[in-house]
Amino acid sequence: MDAARAGASAAPAAPTSASNGVKQRRERWPIVFYGALTGAAGVALALHVDPDSGGYHDGWTTATDFPDKAVHGLAAWAITTVGVDLGARPRHAALAVCAAGTAFEFAQGYVSPYDIAADCIGATGAALWQSWRARRRERAAKARP
Repeated sequence: MDAARAGASAAPAAPTSASNGVKQRRERWPIVFYGALTGAAGVALALHVDPDSGGYHDGWTTATDFPDKAVHGLAAWAITTVGVDLGARPRHAALAVCAAGTAFEFAQGYVSPYDIAADCIGATGAALWQSWRARRRERAAKARP
């Protein structure tokens, strides 16, 4: 009798509907992330939020009261990291953030290639960082006995 119980307890349990529900919810979060980026870009385009008429010298050191390109890069880094934390693949999150940053630039009226570059650099940096961290965690998990 004890041997039968030992054999029965060693067998893996079949997945329950509750675990399937959790998996389905986890798979929805990246879609929410991509939808939020798309919706925000659409709202910016429709409502002309933050218009920029241009007419100034644009470059990496555009004269502003704040470090504009650094803000673009750090914001893209943060948004990409949120996407990865929600379950999006780092590469896909970075591409989506870069595309959204480009859409926001077009929605402003004046398209700054430097702002787009800063957005894409920040998003790419976050994707590389998150990919490296994931590989490092995988190696550490394999090394454990």
